[in-house]
Amino acid sequence: MQNTVKELQALIQDDKRNQYRSYWLDLAEKFQRSLDQEESAEQKAKALYYLGRTYHELGGKSFLPSDFEHAEEFYTKAIRESPTSDYAGRAQYRKAELFLNHHRETDQAYIEYLRVVYNHPNTSKTEKAQEQLRILDRIYLEKIKGDQASGEVQMESELESASQPVLQDRPLLERPLSDSLDRVTPSPSKTETGSAELFDIRHWSSDEYTRIVLDLDSPVDYYHKLLKPDPDLGTPHRLFIDLEETRQSDSVANEENVADGILSRIRSAQHTRDKSRVVLDIETLDDFRVFALENPFRIVVDVYSPKEPQVLQTKEGEPEITLDPERARLSAGSLLEQLGLKIQTIMIDPGHGGRDPGAVAGNFKEKDIVLRMSKILGRKLEQKGFDVLYTRTEDVFIPLEERTAMANSQKADLFISVHANAHPNPNVRGFEVYYLNFAQSEDAKRVAARENAVSTQKISDLQYILTDLMLSSKISESRELANKVHQDTMDSVGGMFTDLSSNGVRQAPFYVLMGAQMPAILLEMGYMTNQTDMRLMQNDDFMRYMARGLTRGVIAYRDKIEKFARLD
Repeated sequence: MQNTVKELQALIQDDKRNQYRSYWLDLAEKFQRSLDQEESAEQKAKALYYLGRTYHELGGKSFLPSDFEHAEEFYTKAIRESPTSDYAGRAQYRKAELFLNHHRETDQAYIEYLRVVYNHPNTSKTEKAQEQLRILDRIYLEKIKGDQASGEVQMESELESASQPVLQDRPLLERPLSDSLDRVTPSPSKTETGSAELFDIRHWSSDEYTRIVLDLDSPVDYYHKLLKPDPDLGTPHRLFIDLEETRQSDSVANEENVADGILSRIRSAQHTRDKSRVVLDIETLDDFRVFALENPFRIVVDVYSPKEPQVLQTKEGEPEITLDPERARLSAGSLLEQLGLKIQTIMIDPGHGGRDPGAVAGNFKEKDIVLRMSKILGRKLEQKGFDVLYTRTEDVFIPLEERTAMANSQKADLFISVHANAHPNPNVRGFEVYYLNFAQSEDAKRVAARENAVSTQKISDLQYILTDLMLSSKISESRELANKVHQDTMDSVGGMFTDLSSNGVRQAPFYVLMGAQMPAILLEMGYMTNQTDMRLMQNDDFMRYMARGLTRGVIAYRDKIEKFARLD
C-alpha cells in the first residue's frame, strides 16, 4: 500500500496529470484492492483513509457532489474501523475540512473538529484541530462583537479570547472528554427572582441509557459535579445537582431506588435553607449530559453506560466469540450490530396531543392530523418488515423530553417526529424535513421556536449550549436520513400531486430531537395556514402517497448504510 500512497502524493503535486479523472479512479481501485487484502483493523483504516483522501482530492478538481460524498463515507468508515488509530483521527480531521471548505457548514465543522480533540486526543491532527477551533472561535467573536457594536471589532480583546471557547457552554478544548467528568457547570442566568420549587423528578431507563428530568416552577441557576467511585467506602459514581434558591416540594420523595443497571438510586433534599440538592447514584457510567429546557423550565440529565462487548453465537458445543473494539474481521451482519447500524425498530412521534393542540386552522388541529398521518406511516413501514413503536396512539399530552427518552430507552433505530406547520403569512407553504443542528435561517428559528413553545430569542440562546450535546448526537446520520426521506417523498407525491411544494431539508434545535441516540428527523408535512397545503393534508390519497415516499426514504437510508458497513 505504501507505493500507492506515494502515487497519490505524486498525483496531488502533478498539475498536468491530476486534471484527469481516470488517474484518480485508478488510484481508488488500488486502495480498494489493498483494503480487501488487509487483515488488521488499523491497516483497513489506513486504506479507507486514503480512499477518502483520493475522492476528496478528486472532488476538489471535479466539484462533483458524489466525489465529496464518497470521501465523507470512506472517512467515516476509517473512524469506525479502528477508532484508536492515528488514521481515525486523521480521517476525522479531513471530515471536518469537508464541512468547512466544501459544504460551508461552519457550525458542523466546529463539531467535527471537536470530535478530533475529544475522541482522538493523541492523533497527529489534534493540534491542528485545536488551531482550527480557535480560528472559528475568533470568527464567532467577531460576529458577536459586530452585532453588538455595528461591526466595530476590537482586535486586542479578540486575541485575548482566542485561546478560550467563545460560547459559554462549549466544552473546554484543551482536554479530552474522559478528563472532564468532574466538572461544575453553571446554568443560564435565572430570569426571575424569588424561590423556585422542585415539584417532580421523572426518569426513563434501559440497560444502556437513563434520562432524569427535574421539574421546577421557574428558572434557576444550577450546578453539577460528578464524584468518582470510592472503593474504600464502596460508593458508586455520584452526580450532584445543586439548585440555587430552590425549595423542594413535599410531594417529591427524598429517596427512590431505581436499580435499572445504570442508575441505582435518586436522592433529594433541602441541602441548605435556599438550596435543594439532587444526588444520582450511578452504578455504571460512560458519559453524561446535563442541560436545561424552557417553558416550562426543567433540567434534563442523560446518563450512558459503557457498551458491552457483543457475543456471537456459534454452533452447539463450540465456544462463543466475544467481539471487542480491537476486533479483527467481522461478518457484515455482526458489524452492523456492533456499530449500531442495524435499522429494524422505528419510533414514530405524532407531535403535540392532549392539552397541546399544536397549530389550529378553523376546526382542524395539528395534533389530530399528525396522529392520522403517523398511523398511516406506521402501517406502511410494518408492511415493509419494520417494527414500529409510537410515542402516542391516542390524544394524550407527552412532554417533549419524554418522547426522546422513550425512543432511547426502547432502543429504537430511527426516530421520526411528525408535525404540520403554521405561519402568519398564509402564502407560505411547503413540505420540510429537519434534523437537529444550529438553525441557519430566521425561518428555521421560527419553526423550532413554535415546536419548542419558546420565543425565537430563546432559540438564539439555545444554540449556545448545543455544541456539547451534539458531540453525542448522530447529526451526520440524521442529515443523511433527512435527505433520503425528503427526496423519496417528493418523488412519490410530486407525480400525483403536482401542487405539492417543498422547502427542502433544514436544520434547527428542536427539543424533541435533543439527546436522541439514533438518527432522528422532524417532518413538517405542510402549512395548515395555507389553503393549498391544508387541502392536501385532508386528502387520504395524499397521506398514503406521502407515507409511501417516507417509507421509501427510510428503506433507501437503511440500504445505503448497510451497504456501506460491509467491508467486502
